[in-house]
Amino acid sequence: MEFPKIGETVDISQALELCRHFKLDYLVDRIESNRDAYQPWVFDGCSCIQEEFLGLLAGCDPDALKYKCCLPHDLGYAYGEPGNRMERKRVDLKFQSNLVNKAGMKEWMAAAMYEGVRVGGAEIFGRSFSWAFARKNR
Repeated sequence: MEFPKIGETVDISQALELCRHFKLDYLVDRIESNRDAYQPWVFDGCSCIQEEFLGLLAGCDPDALKYKCCLPHDLGYAYGEPGNRMERKRVDLKFQSNLVNKAGMKEWMAAAMYEGVRVGGAEIFGRSFSWAFARKNR
């Protein structure tokens, strides 16, 4: 599996491949049922925080953070169902769990990251990393 590099565009075909890799079957079904609802997006790693800095601060491998935690989280956010607060919370909790279990982050730091995405990733902000960001006409 080839992961996108920071700054690379993720199109629908690659997104589907990534969702399958991470076993995000509900997203595969959603995307395949309405491909026209989504637009390509640019992978930015761990949005707003450079992985190398975060890895150093948290004592984690930057690549594990980027590809085992942030990328699946980005997929959940990109193709999240607009207005679905329960789905968003589930995606954020999985992110927190991945930070600890896949990247080796301390639980207190993962909890801080969780709080950061809960506040900063809100759909209402309409940012490139906000909930449902790959939706056209949001």
